[in-house]
Amino acid sequence: MTVSVITPTRLQPDRLSMLEELNKSLRQNNCSVEHVIVIDGASRDALPAAIGDHATVIATNRPIGQAAARNLGLVIAGGNWITSADDDDWLYPHSIDQRVEAIKGQRGALWSAGYCTDGCKNDPEIVKAGPSLPGDVWRAWPTPKASIPLGPTTLLVEANLLKKAGGWMGLPQGEDIGMMIAVTSMAPGIVIAANVYHIRLHGGQMTKSTWFDDLELLSRRCAWERGKQILAKAKVGYAACS
Repeated sequence: MTVSVITPTRLQPDRLSMLEELNKSLRQNNCSVEHVIVIDGASRDALPAAIGDHATVIATNRPIGQAAARNLGLVIAGGNWITSADDDDWLYPHSIDQRVEAIKGQRGALWSAGYCTDGCKNDPEIVKAGPSLPGDVWRAWPTPKASIPLGPTTLLVEANLLKKAGGWMGLPQGEDIGMMIAVTSMAPGIVIAANVYHIRLHGGQMTKSTWFDDLELLSRRCAWERGKQILAKAKVGYAACS
């Protein structure tokens, strides 16, 4: 079993050392891990050799945005299971191993997730650890304005399920929330009681940008509505078969 970790990056100089640390953190797992790096509108010449030697790399000549970069990464990823990581974050040791083992131990599970830390706090753990039925994550998110119920980057998803869901939503931000809501509404999974992903806090984060709040609520609404429609369709399909 191979897990592919997709990372979009523009190879910004202040993030290169962080990207290298992320790449190293992925190797702290026993399972086979492929790091898929999608360089978004930059030359791959700026990618440190230490990273390129341990990654599958593609590059685009023009900026395409995080959603498109992740989806291109999904096309070339060779893993049976997919997760993602931003170029300024890192994963806890064996966090991929933990999620793989959780899936193996939960009959029918097609995804697993854990919790995030960010240096100041842990996830609020809105979705409690344990088995999760399709739609449980969406039902834990009452409105787009409420706290996001689960960290999208903690999700490890069966590759075919992620492709069936359409990958990441084509949004300028919040594309990972849309992906999370889709896959967790389409299939059962499991949440583990472990911190699996660490978000770095720094001035260059997207969430620190002056424009971030302009589209945040609308992006969340897109994701929320996606889950609503998936579950409504599943309910209609079930009723038609009963």
